[in-house]
Amino acid sequence: MTLRHLRIFSEVCRQESITLAAESMNMAQPAVSYAIRELESYYGTKLFERMNRRLYITESGEQLLLYADSILSQFDEARDVLRDVHAVTRVRIGTNVSFGISAFPKIFSEFSRRYPQIPLYTKVENSRQIEEHLMRNELDFGIMDYPLNPRFFVCSPIGKDSMTAVCAQDYPVKESITMEELCEHPLLLREKGSGSRNMAEGFMEKYKRKQNIVMESISVQSLIEACSSKMGILMISRSIVEPFMENHRLKEIKIQGTQPAREYYFVHHKSKFLTRSMKDFQEYMTAQSGQS
Repeated sequence: MTLRHLRIFSEVCRQESITLAAESMNMAQPAVSYAIRELESYYGTKLFERMNRRLYITESGEQLLLYADSILSQFDEARDVLRDVHAVTRVRIGTNVSFGISAFPKIFSEFSRRYPQIPLYTKVENSRQIEEHLMRNELDFGIMDYPLNPRFFVCSPIGKDSMTAVCAQDYPVKESITMEELCEHPLLLREKGSGSRNMAEGFMEKYKRKQNIVMESISVQSLIEACSSKMGILMISRSIVEPFMENHRLKEIKIQGTQPAREYYFVHHKSKFLTRSMKDFQEYMTAQSGQS
């Protein structure tokens, strides 16, 4: 298979139509159809289902699209960089919310001071979304929880945090409770796909208790406001809510028999082409992890 096949396949996926893909690529429609048939023959699987004059990508097609987007993006990136091997390139970093709020601003500031010529771009999302961006080469590095598909990535521990449960100062709960007692209270959690949510659900599933979730949100601030208003108990990374405990807006609840630790990883795709700028950032992060 060639890059041409992958470009055609990617465009058909984007347009959801062979006719529209042919028009956008200035190709004849039969040539596009033939390229898709060649791909399906090569991989021995259907990439699209054709129903009611529409194309629907199959599960196999979704898997191939991940590779195709990554390969094409890296090919274009390598071409641009190698044309000027000494060029300074932008470094795109994805960080999960917990690390993005607590530790990353200092990293961003110190790296920019040390390497003012290297532009940084940061996207703050949950760990699952960052992993998807890395697969498609839409980000260069991720700072996140351990990937769901680690075989695709190079992962290095970068720091630790702990999970905690907090509530409003006058919320009616004991200072120390069991996990079974915690599950009886209304719970405030991050959205699915976040590391905080995965860890919280993991603890509760271990004790086989039904979760009474009254609010889930991608917004940390909205969860903290809800918690302060006595809507329930918030389970989240400790580094995020420490300032709110220090000013006595929230109080910590000790959960008996658990020591919920959380580890962050510095991640990039195994096939990622690293420019000089990216290597500078990688070396900087490696040095930071050695100091922590």
